[in-house]
Amino acid sequence: MRLPYSRAFKIPRRFNRRNIESTRGGVFCQDGGMVDLLVVVPHPDDESFGAGGALLLAKASGLRTGILTLTRGEAGRTLGLCSPEDLPQVRLQELRRAAEVLGVDHLEALAFPNALPLEAEGGPRGQAAGRGLAHHPEAREAIRERLLGLRPRFVLTFPPDGINGHPDHVAASRYTLEVAEGLAQVVYFVRPGGPWPVTHRLRLPEWALVRKLKALAQHKTQALSVLNFMEKHPERLWTETFHLPESTGTQEGPWW
Repeated sequence: MRLPYSRAFKIPRRFNRRNIESTRGGVFCQDGGMVDLLVVVPHPDDESFGAGGALLLAKASGLRTGILTLTRGEAGRTLGLCSPEDLPQVRLQELRRAAEVLGVDHLEALAFPNALPLEAEGGPRGQAAGRGLAHHPEAREAIRERLLGLRPRFVLTFPPDGINGHPDHVAASRYTLEVAEGLAQVVYFVRPGGPWPVTHRLRLPEWALVRKLKALAQHKTQALSVLNFMEKHPERLWTETFHLPESTGTQEGPWW
């Protein structure tokens, strides 16, 4: 399935057009109409790490799925595969290929700045501005516009601590929670043993695990992050855990 570029949304005048750009500026949108499940994350590859299996199983259950990525991941590593200047475009291409593997109906990427964590390891990286998503509260309204247009029943995003404390993860979670009230049910992908208890656990069947791994493999510039995740949390590749607010206990299976 090819994901064509399009202009699915009219950009409200109050938005900063440097952050919500045309395709030429590096932002693209495949408009698949309304969705049931929308994943909102700050970086290309977050969708596959945290919710790749959920997207696949939801799609197999007949739900329409979508991904909204808030930055182009320009602070990530290049691994020598491209120049720092070209990294945003390369990461968008990687995201598009991963979305094809995950079979989503809607894909959109915005161009808010990608923050570089203070503890980031060395190595060739893209050109980060220093100030990331947390310094751009206008992203909140961008998310709200998408929720109004796409009408998802569920919005899947990071928990308030961002899982690993990355400031972009934390900001994406905060903005999504603030605007989703009355529009969609927020669900967090969480780590076992973290501050948000696991209410739903998805154990991926073989076919879904294969496709999730293939989606992760599309993010070639971030291969070190993928390998680091596999080394530290291999069980989280085939078991995804989620927190549905106001739910109690742990359910084996989806929340939808």
